[in-house]
Amino acid sequence: MLSIYEAQSILLENTKSTTKKEIIPIENANNRVLAKNIKATFDMPRFDNSAMDGYGIKLNDAGKKVKIINKELAGDKTYSIKDGECIKIMTGAKVDKSIEAVVPIEFVEIEGEFIKLPENIKEKANIRPKGEEFTKNSILLEKGEILNPAKISLLASLGITHIEVFQKPKILIIPTGNEIKNHYENINEVEHFNSSSIYFLFEELAEIKILPIVGDDIQTIKSNIDTSYDLIITTGGVSKGDADFTTEAFKQKGYDIKFSWIAIKPGKPFGFAVGENIATLLTGNPLAAVFNYQIFLKPMIRKMAGCENYYIDYIELHSLNSLKRKAGRDEVIPVKLKSNGIELSSKRGSGMISIVSKSDGIIIADKSSWEVKGTVKFIDFTRWSKDFKEFIS
Repeated sequence: MLSIYEAQSILLENTKSTTKKEIIPIENANNRVLAKNIKATFDMPRFDNSAMDGYGIKLNDAGKKVKIINKELAGDKTYSIKDGECIKIMTGAKVDKSIEAVVPIEFVEIEGEFIKLPENIKEKANIRPKGEEFTKNSILLEKGEILNPAKISLLASLGITHIEVFQKPKILIIPTGNEIKNHYENINEVEHFNSSSIYFLFEELAEIKILPIVGDDIQTIKSNIDTSYDLIITTGGVSKGDADFTTEAFKQKGYDIKFSWIAIKPGKPFGFAVGENIATLLTGNPLAAVFNYQIFLKPMIRKMAGCENYYIDYIELHSLNSLKRKAGRDEVIPVKLKSNGIELSSKRGSGMISIVSKSDGIIIADKSSWEVKGTVKFIDFTRWSKDFKEFIS
């Protein structure tokens, strides 16, 4: 059987990054992937300005009494000063070249139209220089970044109204199984609800369509394989049981089955098919399906969507408890994040979907270890790298 790293390599080698682009208003750009670098069109700040409400002064006047000759608000014209003079200046107001420092209001003594300055004043104190934040033509956002409210606010600060992004890849979900029903249907004592498909529905980087549940029948599965989608995800029917027909259905449609099993627990039955498009064939066990989706499909979807960083990243944390396990396969273990480390879950059966709602992430225990303890590699699927990293603990 393939290792996790081997399977991931095959999946990503056969996944193409999108080249399709569109221009959208920035108000609609949350969770969209930038299709080109964004450069600054001007310096920020655009001019030297006051960082405080205070007084613009000459350094020679430190410790002396000086006259207030005028007041400047943000957006007003600038005023120059000479020795013995100062100007009351508000935060954000442009600083004239004659002003050598700004002294905050609370540090001066006011005596009518004069102020008494403190002794020690540093040159350029409380003056934000032109270009301190960024300079014209510097790259502020890179192609392949996912936009969020903070980045969209930056776009607005540049006066950008529309932005070029990659089109979202289209993904088709085919849930299979005679014993499966949707959450809004009635079930009997031998049936259960489909929970993994709705988890996939909330993938923000792609357009998702979920088909009605398909029965365990090769012809029916074949009839629902639609090559107009970039990726097909199936759930169920990939093991070796009498009703497991999904892999065979893709074979009969001319797909090349790259693999059908991987050395992971849970989630060993996992297939990958390459034809006019690509298809990932997940187990029907919900926890296993969700884990395989996180570990294998999310990197694929990020690459398809145009992201530059699609490799799993991690942070090293201390495990607050230890866990005995059977060696032989790399094992996915749900974990809970605590203030001083992580707590390993003892519950992790392939059908236990409730575990996902109670965990903050996972670790993957190496196949050779009989006990998990000490420093581990915590994965919460919010951290991604441009380069491959070994993420198994």
